[in-house]
Amino acid sequence: MKGQNRAAPKALAAGRLPPGTWTQSLPRLRFDRTAQRVVRSLQAALADVAPARTALVVTVTAPIRLPARTVADLSARLRSPLARDFDKRVCGNRVRARIVRCRLKGGPRVIVFVHNPKLAPSGLFKLAEALLSSAQSELPRKLRR
Repeated sequence: MKGQNRAAPKALAAGRLPPGTWTQSLPRLRFDRTAQRVVRSLQAALADVAPARTALVVTVTAPIRLPARTVADLSARLRSPLARDFDKRVCGNRVRARIVRCRLKGGPRVIVFVHNPKLAPSGLFKLAEALLSSAQSELPRKLRR
């Protein structure tokens, strides 16, 4: 039980899905070098953007042709007050972002997914929100505080 509770936030923080996730209606995630570099750079640049007890979930469509420019432009746009549903094109990539509640103490503050553009990423937002909001209730009583 404890392993599953820790695996989900760690996987989300790395831009991956937790083991055993039903991926039928989700877009295919990308893990090439460029995608991983964009995930790390965005997490570092946006670490202080999300308020306490929330997480910023960002999805970026691949391929990313201008990674450094995309990160710089996106971090500047997401630092300004975020609209409820951020949905814009940044350097040719469609970017969506939302702030979701995170009841998990010490959970990830910024979650970035890089995916193929075929399917809409709404399932990724629902999955991240469900995992972050229900993680507190699934923890054993000894670990809840």
